[in-house]
Amino acid sequence: MDINALQTLLFVPANRPERYAKALASGADAIIIDLEDAVPAAEKDAARTTLAGWLDSQAPASVLVRINGTGSPWFNQDTLLCRSPAIAAIVVPKAEDPLALSELANATDRPLLPFIESALALSRLDAIAAATGVARLLFGKLDLAVDLAMDYPPPEGEPNDESGFLFARSQLVQSSRVNGLAAPLDAIYTAFQDDRGLTDYVRAGLRLGFGGLLLIHPRQVAPAQAALAPTPAQQAWARRILAAEERVNGAVVAVEHNMVDAPVMARARRILQESDAG
Repeated sequence: MDINALQTLLFVPANRPERYAKALASGADAIIIDLEDAVPAAEKDAARTTLAGWLDSQAPASVLVRINGTGSPWFNQDTLLCRSPAIAAIVVPKAEDPLALSELANATDRPLLPFIESALALSRLDAIAAATGVARLLFGKLDLAVDLAMDYPPPEGEPNDESGFLFARSQLVQSSRVNGLAAPLDAIYTAFQDDRGLTDYVRAGLRLGFGGLLLIHPRQVAPAQAALAPTPAQQAWARRILAAEERVNGAVVAVEHNMVDAPVMARARRILQESDAG
């Protein structure tokens, strides 16, 4: 599994093993089996035991697992589980301590995907991104909203305004770039039957520089993947830009009354590369 190439990551509760196969068949780039928020405290040990047995029958590096936090009573046993060959990477909730991340990476020999979901994590973002074993950053907006006492999420029927998270999202994108990580993965979109809203949400994340997002329901996979792909209009625009570049041999040129120079041409090439990859 190429962690850097993942765009759609689907959560499935560890205490619902009957959903594992459905999640794997959803078409998502990877599934995250969740031992943390999705599992009540009284069921965590049983869920881990069930998951361990299932992992024994899975292909190497085929799934991701979200463990419980470093300060939780379940962390040590979760860490032992993560040595399973079937686990490609570990999703770390409420990551705030770069040293603890490095220790976890060394103990499991697995890449880490830390959740950035608190003010403290944001203040230590570059150190977290640079920690041993960290492969990509994940954005956790719901816990961040609680930590910062933000007016989010809105009551049903009110607009879902994401502008309050712009400062955090931009920091994740910048820190990932500075520290040589693949583009970060955006937070979940909770309205899992709102395909139009999901599409707009995904494209807003792309405009900021995110490389994909986390999903909570299999029905979100197809619309999310469609939204992540370059649109026909973008592809047509890119072809016009590159045709103009070829005519002027890379010099600055006007296309449709807009100046086009090297950065714009690079953007056009990336759009067509993403289209071909899809």
